[in-house]
Amino acid sequence: MATAVQFGAGNIGRGFIAQLFYESGMDVVFIDVVQPVVEAINARGEYTIHIVGDTPEEVAIDRVRAVDGRDLEAVAAELARCDVACTAVGANALGFLAPGIAAGLEQRSREGAAPLNVLVCENLHMAGHVLADHVRQRLDPDRAEVIIASTGFVQAVVARMVPIQAPDADDPLAVRVEAYKRLPVDLAAVRGTLPSMVGVEPVERFDAYEARKLYIHNCAHAVLGYLGWPLGIEYGYEALQDPRVRPVLNLCMQESSQALCRRHGFDRADMDTHVADLMHRFANKALGDTCFRLARDPVRKLAAADRLVGAARICEEAGTDPAGLAGVIGAALAFDAPDDPVAVALQARISSEGPGAVMRDVAGIDPEEPLGRAVLQGYVTARQGGKH
Repeated sequence: MATAVQFGAGNIGRGFIAQLFYESGMDVVFIDVVQPVVEAINARGEYTIHIVGDTPEEVAIDRVRAVDGRDLEAVAAELARCDVACTAVGANALGFLAPGIAAGLEQRSREGAAPLNVLVCENLHMAGHVLADHVRQRLDPDRAEVIIASTGFVQAVVARMVPIQAPDADDPLAVRVEAYKRLPVDLAAVRGTLPSMVGVEPVERFDAYEARKLYIHNCAHAVLGYLGWPLGIEYGYEALQDPRVRPVLNLCMQESSQALCRRHGFDRADMDTHVADLMHRFANKALGDTCFRLARDPVRKLAAADRLVGAARICEEAGTDPAGLAGVIGAALAFDAPDDPVAVALQARISSEGPGAVMRDVAGIDPEEPLGRAVLQGYVTARQGGKH
């Protein structure tokens, strides 16, 4: 029986990746540092995934066990004999995985095992390279480059959406997720042979799929958040159906789609199908994403290469006017939710320095360039539109 090692037994690790491994006929070994979760997995050897949406379903996952991530010897032993591994721990925690992964890779190297591919399911650009760098620093310098070169640090695009989990006193391992279960991974990063797995799609132009996730999926979420919140709309699915929001969302998706097709060669009909499917998934009330959650942390979401400004820039490169996106960037600049410390600090800066100067610093947009003028007009419009 093939074995997969899953770093992180949280919503994505337990609620998505483990399902793919399980349905591929693999045993799953979770590596986690949350002791109650580790103990519950080992006590039961199974748990249930609750699929929410149009066709609710319960998926029973068994053939699972868990290892405490602080036990480096045990972690190394699992990695030394597994067939594939995966991380889903959060970008900030990748460094903490390095000692165990390094020890496991060194053991594999000593034993002459086949190359190991580690699927890196983190919301971080170049996450595979980041993890490889962390691991390299923990390896024997005399063997580090050989081991790194023979290991696949394979970045993945995670697009399954997970609602905020309500605590379940009767079943602490239960997890609620949507049905979507496709996982594009970077074929160029694979070393040796990657086992065939349900839902795992090795793709050649991985940067194109990363861009599609960021500038379609994440961009659309931001549009719903920044336009829905000031209107007093609580949930993203409600904003999706609002006549004041949906036309702007459609325009933004048209702008981003056209630019991505020109830059990366996506088929336009396939892209339209992808967008339509995404809108259907966003309408899933069970996901319960609030507009506040979709909009919070505006400084990160306004970064020059992130979901809004980055999408507008590729539109400019493609010769498409990002009028819809510019308006939403302006609304993001005006986002003043009192419950978001980042938004509060951003508004304090704007009050002190002015929107143009802050836009230049946060988003890399010059107030005098065409995009800057359009964004500032969007900012004024958002400010005049009233507040929550």
